Amino acid sequence: MSNTSTSSLKEKYPNNHIEIFLYRAPKKNHDAMMEVNRKSRDFFMKHGASNFEVFSLENRENMMEFVNLSKTISASEEEEVWLEIQSYRDAEHVKEFSKSMEGDTSMEPLYKEFMQLITPGSVVSFGGFNKLVQVSFNS
Repeated sequence: MSNTSTSSLKEKYPNNHIEIFLYRAPKKNHDAMMEVNRKSRDFFMKHGASNFEVFSLENRENMMEFVNLSKTISASEEEEVWLEIQSYRDAEHVKEFSKSMEGDTSMEPLYKEFMQLITPGSVVSFGGFNKLVQVSFNS
């Protein structure tokens, strides 16, 4: 594929890379987590992320042979499972975003608050994913 067609695809489908974060937090911290994520979204968008979305796991049941994420990360009934998705044009855009936020310490208090709100002793799982298949090129 030529650079021109790759470039036009990036313009037509701007979110070809996502960074995901999966974590759990006590249900009692729901409102505080919502506020931290609202402020985090403002920070990420200010520094150039294409989008910042947060979801809460709805169903905890296994399906056929598939194991539900709540079980994979050992979430209790007193915890919510959160999924954060940060969208970017591509992996290079993530680097540009990281460079943009260098020296901006305004996220530090939010990070500390976030770490106090998630389940004590738990970990935040994360990873960056590149889009491999585009659903439709006819839109």
